[in-house]
Amino acid sequence: MGKIAVAVIHGLGSEEQFYSVELKHRITEEYLKSNPGFDETDLVFHEIYWGNLISDDLHEFRQKSNYKGDLSYQNLRQIVTDVQAMALLYKPKTAFYESVNNRIKDEFRRFSSHRGIDQNNTPLIILAHSFGAVVMTNYINKIRHSNNTSNGSEQKERSDFELMRTLCGYVTFGNPMGLYAIKNNDLLMTNPDSIAGDKLSDDLQEMAKWYNFYDKDDIIAYPLKGLSELFDQHVTADIEINVGSAATSWNPACHTGYWEDKDFYKPVARFLTEISSVI
Repeated sequence: MGKIAVAVIHGLGSEEQFYSVELKHRITEEYLKSNPGFDETDLVFHEIYWGNLISDDLHEFRQKSNYKGDLSYQNLRQIVTDVQAMALLYKPKTAFYESVNNRIKDEFRRFSSHRGIDQNNTPLIILAHSFGAVVMTNYINKIRHSNNTSNGSEQKERSDFELMRTLCGYVTFGNPMGLYAIKNNDLLMTNPDSIAGDKLSDDLQEMAKWYNFYDKDDIIAYPLKGLSELFDQHVTADIEINVGSAATSWNPACHTGYWEDKDFYKPVARFLTEISSVI
């Protein structure tokens, strides 16, 4: 059986490194339950971490803005300010935009060199949380746009894996991208394209999916299919789930609850099982 590459990207600037370790364990455990013939080495995970590009600035802002120390709902405020900061700073031709995109590019270069990855054939699944879905969707479209232009000289130095040509699945969760599907938006993600990479086998192209998970109590997250004809065409399904603990599952703080909730990681494991059946 071939390998499946699973890249994970976070979406809050205050996220700490190694944020995806427990999610990896949960997905792998569910994957192995589905078939005793499977092996945990079938799944090759790679964490994309960009939080350190902005975490110091966010920390400084929170200290200055709450200099009296009397602001309520600190955990919720942290989520909201993280998303607001990203929305303000992640714009084309800005230093932060370039630094995030370069980090993603460098991480996929590292991922492609893993001994379990065949740079021409290994199917790639991307899991993107919160604003990570905005930056990753924009990045994918940027890569695809460069692939289709004659001036993509840099592209020749990168593998099919790095150029998203083996992309087989895209899973977004707690995704605020609905806020950016506005006319005249200068981010490429507002015009989504097919997820299926052009180097996939016919079987895998048929199985390629974009699943968008959201909790209706998560005020950061939005369904996507209703935003435009393109979103409706390319997003396979908006899937409503209930995530978080007893203290957060009924309120906006559930935004950080996807990582450890079975309503999220079990369907992801099932999707990976489906992909593994044809490789």
